[in-house]
Amino acid sequence: MIYLVLSILLTTTLMLIFKLFERFNINNFQAIVFNYITAGSICFFVTDTPLRVTQIINEPWFTSAFLIGILFICGFNLIAFSAQKIGIAITSVATKISLCIPIIFGFIYYGDQFSFLKISGICLALISIYFTSKKDTEQKENSQNYILIPVVLFVCTGLIDLIFIYSQESYEIVAKGLELKFSAVLYSIAGCIGVPILIVKLLRGRKIELKNVIAGFVLGIPNVLSIVFFLKSLHHFPESTFVFPINNMGIVAASAIFASVLFKEHLSKINWLGIVIAMLSILLISIS
Repeated sequence: MIYLVLSILLTTTLMLIFKLFERFNINNFQAIVFNYITAGSICFFVTDTPLRVTQIINEPWFTSAFLIGILFICGFNLIAFSAQKIGIAITSVATKISLCIPIIFGFIYYGDQFSFLKISGICLALISIYFTSKKDTEQKENSQNYILIPVVLFVCTGLIDLIFIYSQESYEIVAKGLELKFSAVLYSIAGCIGVPILIVKLLRGRKIELKNVIAGFVLGIPNVLSIVFFLKSLHHFPESTFVFPINNMGIVAASAIFASVLFKEHLSKINWLGIVIAMLSILLISIS
């Protein structure tokens, strides 16, 4: 259970760091690229076996890592933008509602069991998302230009979660001690996609600022740990339909609380009701 708690806290920390980027005028894209360079370097450095490109591309899980790497850099930039423009709480909800995708996948593809309590918990989770994301009139007017961002985040993070669970179930990433190698590859893929874009921006006159590099390094550390602990959580629990709801709704609740306390984000009574319902959904899914 400790792995799951750490995964929730570290993923929430990423949201909070994105909000700080706005406060300190950090360039999101530059920081995110250096974040992936940092994350990939850490994984390569601490891996106990040498990683060769020719060997890696022949690994059965390489395609999964490649796809996640592409989705990572796209999704991370969207999450950063959304956290700053829409808010941490609603961004967390928009990304974690994607729990529906891997849960349905686990039920159809792996035969994960559904019970009345689990179905009730999932339904309550979806209801909680509605209440948590419900905005008053003024907030709606301020965020209506970004209405499609939650939809895109839903699809992107849902695909990431789905590929993660498929990789764990099919290739036994953690059981075989491959979590650092797997993480190193997906972070490197994300970095390799970002670096050429960064170079093009430099050629067009955009400068790399030291504060963006430092911000990327700071972001990269919890990014690595959040993925490693999440993969370990998938390995230590028998059903994916347990891990994903607990992880996702825990992040929603923690993000809302920290956003309210640390950044004074406005949460209405209905929003807090959504968080309470989310906690109830977690309880139902856990005891099922």
